[in-house]
Amino acid sequence: MADLKTWRLDFETLIPDRKLQVDPPGYDFSVAKDPVGMLTSSKPRDRNTLSRKQQALFAQATGPLKQVGMMCFMAWMFGNSIQIFSIFMTFNLISAPISAIMSSGEVFKRDEEWKQLDVLTPRLLYCLVHGGQLIFGLYKLSTMRLLPSASSDFISTMPVPPLMEHAYPAL
Repeated sequence: MADLKTWRLDFETLIPDRKLQVDPPGYDFSVAKDPVGMLTSSKPRDRNTLSRKQQALFAQATGPLKQVGMMCFMAWMFGNSIQIFSIFMTFNLISAPISAIMSSGEVFKRDEEWKQLDVLTPRLLYCLVHGGQLIFGLYKLSTMRLLPSASSDFISTMPVPPLMEHAYPAL
């Protein structure tokens, strides 16, 4: 049996000569040594990160679009009859977008590290998506005849017209 203590592997000899090795396209040996320095000091990387952050903001703004579409479809499927479930659904159609629009400032906070990031446009798009749900909820209330839209809905506030004639029964 061979003596295991005499076996030795020298790792210094395994490093290939850098002059003989050809790097693949786009590979930078100095970046591979210090990836953290690359992220903090490179301008093209910052622009790329800025565009990715901007795309993430737009994705976050259009994210509720499927949810809003599904809520509107479900409300449409409930019909226009006045039932407890359709009233609850319509209340949710109106209350959810109002609370989402009110909290849009917390969703799209301005980042102090990335001051050149556009936050206003995704926030407006987010409010527009939720505004569409709010408009559909108001339309749903109108088709259920729960919104006062005709003059007969305000009959109790109208003054009584003066009497023009008097009728007396025959004696």
